Amino acid sequence: MFNQSYYTASLLILFGALGFDIAQTRIPIKTFTIFLFISINILITYSILHIISGPFSNILEIIPVIIYSTFTAAGGVLNFKLLFDGKYKNYFWVMLLFAIAHFMIIPAVLLFNVSIFPALCISIIIWFFVVYKISDKEVLDNKNYKEYFKVGFSAFIINSAVALGLSADKFIVNHFFEIDIANAYTFAWGLTAPIFYIGNLIEKYLYAEPKPDKNRILKKGFLVSVLLISIYTGGIIAVISFFPSLLPGSVSNEIFGSIFIFMITGYALYVIFHFPLNTYLFKVTGIGKQKTISIYFSFIILIFAFVFYYIINNAFEFNFQSLLIAVWIYIFTLLIVKALIIFRGKENNSAGTDAIIPEEMKEIP
Repeated sequence: MFNQSYYTASLLILFGALGFDIAQTRIPIKTFTIFLFISINILITYSILHIISGPFSNILEIIPVIIYSTFTAAGGVLNFKLLFDGKYKNYFWVMLLFAIAHFMIIPAVLLFNVSIFPALCISIIIWFFVVYKISDKEVLDNKNYKEYFKVGFSAFIINSAVALGLSADKFIVNHFFEIDIANAYTFAWGLTAPIFYIGNLIEKYLYAEPKPDKNRILKKGFLVSVLLISIYTGGIIAVISFFPSLLPGSVSNEIFGSIFIFMITGYALYVIFHFPLNTYLFKVTGIGKQKTISIYFSFIILIFAFVFYYIINNAFEFNFQSLLIAVWIYIFTLLIVKALIIFRGKENNSAGTDAIIPEEMKEIP
């Protein structure tokens, strides 16, 4: 039941926030309005989930998950604004409190058999009000809610597009490939995935720049990414090469070796460029290009959805190299399209947008 509640909460948080973290940095609105929008999104999302799969049959199980998801998503939006404004110390303490809020319930669950999500609701509500207390209290009179949703949804599409591709190959491998290849592929991904976490940390570091310069963000981002990704990749390859006995017994050394080297090389190259460019998009460029990129991404997602559908129905003709190449074509297509739009011409914001974008966030001609 906990796993079901956890995965449901993860989906509700994802679709509840709907890119509002980025929208709040572009068109800041009042906390109450953010909370209201997220609540509506979560209720709609859960209603769809209930129709599709009916994850819960008891309303007493549903309510704590919805409350937890709502306060977590709203707090996340406010906290991201702190990071974006360069208040990284406050951001760090909020994230630490978030972790503590989760760990605090462990004694209650173990010693007094308290249900996890009802306990989480109490701790996360307290955490949310701490975030609200330290967040900006400036008067926000902006009521351009339609634009807010557009900016948020475009950010949601941009940030979710890659995740779809990274999920598709795992589904195909675990459902259509032989068990020895599937085991080796899954374990190889487990060792490759941390480079995305490293990239995400670099992205947060770049977001915290209080007065961003577009060249500084790109140069610093690329250099730090190359350094950290190279250290991790080289270190993991060295450990696996010199200590093959560390691999689980269910994983073939030979198959794993060929998959892992191939896999991490391609993804490392992608991560080096993706996260600095993503920061540049949301930190420096204006709203107009963000919307344009999301439109192109929508078409690319649809095209490659048909491609992966074909792969699923003809999986016996594909090996892991072909599958990885298909994923790489997809994510690098997204990356190239994003780069071309970002660096093409001057900013073309929609009508009325210029008045609500802070000067430091408008693109420098």
